Amino acid sequence: MKKSVVALAVLGAFTSAAFAQSSVTLYGRIDQNMTYQDPGNLIGIKGTSGEKGKSVMKINDGSVNGIGSSRIGMKGVEDLGSGLKAYFVLEAQVSADTGDAGNRATQTSSTSFFNREAYVALGSSSYGDVRLGRLETISRETNRRVNDVSGENELTIAESIDKYNNGTAEGSQARPLFQNFGTRIDNAISYRSPSLGGLQGFVTVGLGENYKLTTVTPVAAGATKTADTFGFEYRGLGAIYNLGPFNASVSYEELAGARTSGGSFDNTVTVGVNYDFGPATVYVAYQDSTNLPSDALSGSISSSAPGIALHKASNADHEAFNLGVKVPLGNFTFKVQYTESNISGLDTATYSVRNGELHQYKYGGVVSYAFSKRTSIYALASARGGDGDQYFQRKNEYVIGIGHNF
Repeated sequence: MKKSVVALAVLGAFTSAAFAQSSVTLYGRIDQNMTYQDPGNLIGIKGTSGEKGKSVMKINDGSVNGIGSSRIGMKGVEDLGSGLKAYFVLEAQVSADTGDAGNRATQTSSTSFFNREAYVALGSSSYGDVRLGRLETISRETNRRVNDVSGENELTIAESIDKYNNGTAEGSQARPLFQNFGTRIDNAISYRSPSLGGLQGFVTVGLGENYKLTTVTPVAAGATKTADTFGFEYRGLGAIYNLGPFNASVSYEELAGARTSGGSFDNTVTVGVNYDFGPATVYVAYQDSTNLPSDALSGSISSSAPGIALHKASNADHEAFNLGVKVPLGNFTFKVQYTESNISGLDTATYSVRNGELHQYKYGGVVSYAFSKRTSIYALASARGGDGDQYFQRKNEYVIGIGHNF
């Protein structure tokens, strides 16, 4: 009996020591808002989403106009000694307005349960981190940390005009403000350097996991190779610099493959800065893209068919600019932001625009009140305009919401 007690005590000591070196945390957010949506002068038609051209009241998840998407997640870390650690993140979006799992189509995942982030990593305080799994794109991370006054949520700069409608068919011409390459990418590997004097660099590659395919068409007595299709990839690199109240970021991203040429497309440079003056923080960012694929214009960059040119003659170019101000005042936080973009090189037969150019903008303000570190309420007003804005289904929006973290 005494031996058993001693054995259990020794085992308990070892178990406690092991647990002291590792931890797993369950966390999440529930964010819901009431949104009054005004589609402006959109021609009323009957469609899959009901009659268009009339104002509507909605209950939205925080992924639309809110502080942040509702989600549930698990994260864990184990100290391996000598400054080395292993850690993981598994995070799933939840549409709390319906109770559904959040099937957010971002890059290549559409119905995955852990559709936000899902990765395992090794990290060193001296040599940096390597992550494998489903990861954020670099532009999303830089937008969220440096470029966007709302952390890419309530007044998000990375947005398309969803369900743009020309009076006969909905969803035909969604158009990006700032791009973020679908928010997250599957089958990714990322390296992040340690922070050196406030400067941290990172590089990410998302693998398509497809072999190069050759299409062969029989011709008379022989066979003629007609096309090569290359595996789809996301590639990006960037850096963030933090020095007291000053923050800056720069990144370059591109897509490659899934085309007969096998070359890169959607080549995008994004730069941004913000500075905390004390009473207010000011945010400024700029983005330039060349060879923009048509699926970015239709709002669904995917691995299956990126870059099929609706603009026919050549791929379009895209520029975007953002300016935001955030003012904390006690438990209140006030934010205003203006974002605009211009797309050029469009086919005028497909897009009803002059000189092949398409201009749009978005502006708005939000005020939030924090009851605690976990619970806040917020109110927002935003408007969108530009070429063809009479067809926007989210021309003006007015929002009241509640967010709670756990």
